[in-house]
Amino acid sequence: MIEEFLMPLERQFDSGFGATADAFHSAAKAIDTKKHHSGFGLSKSRLPVFYLYRHANELYLKSILTILHRRFGPHYPDIKKDDFPTITIDGKSEKIFRVHSIRNLYAEFRKELSNNSCAIKNLGKTDWTDVPEGLDEWVELIDDADKASTMFRYPITLDPSNDAKKSPFKDIHPIAAFEEANARTTAGKPGVLIVALKNDDNEIVKTVIHDQAPMPDVFEALKKLSETLTGAHCGMLSEFLPR
Repeated sequence: MIEEFLMPLERQFDSGFGATADAFHSAAKAIDTKKHHSGFGLSKSRLPVFYLYRHANELYLKSILTILHRRFGPHYPDIKKDDFPTITIDGKSEKIFRVHSIRNLYAEFRKELSNNSCAIKNLGKTDWTDVPEGLDEWVELIDDADKASTMFRYPITLDPSNDAKKSPFKDIHPIAAFEEANARTTAGKPGVLIVALKNDDNEIVKTVIHDQAPMPDVFEALKKLSETLTGAHCGMLSEFLPR
């Protein structure tokens, strides 16, 4: 199978979706370190890591869908470079390149597993129709946070409530800020950066707190889904690659 990854992307069985996903996945792990996250600016936040994992997941799903479509579709083994699956959304077929929703891609993935379950079980050494627990929940979390792959690419989107969650600095009431700092001290936890802004009368007019790990549930879902899909992509490619 190693020869597959030595070919130009367009000549790979899944047209390079999986290889590109691997690159984004590796990049995410490379900068998901304590050293990289030590600081207060956006460049030191987890925001780039969110995006890298998120894009890797999208590409892994597109890779798997392309593998299933080409291996179990009506044109096999006469596979053409422009033979890509379409994604059904609200009863309409969309080209795979125009779909960025993790939920829609995942729904198509589950449908393809169901439609081709007998052929998949007969050909593969693994029962790929036995989807691990947790995937549905991870996909829901990710899609609720980022439906169109814009949440972690741009400073603002059309979802202000979610945008506020990703910022490393968040508004907090002065009393709540004091309570948070006191609670951390009492529990022996590391301190937190709190900035109080005053007016000319020395009155506190705004208080912000530094959130070192925003959206932790979404972050864990992105990581877990990515780790699962990288294995699924590699395994399916190994078992379904034409010999």
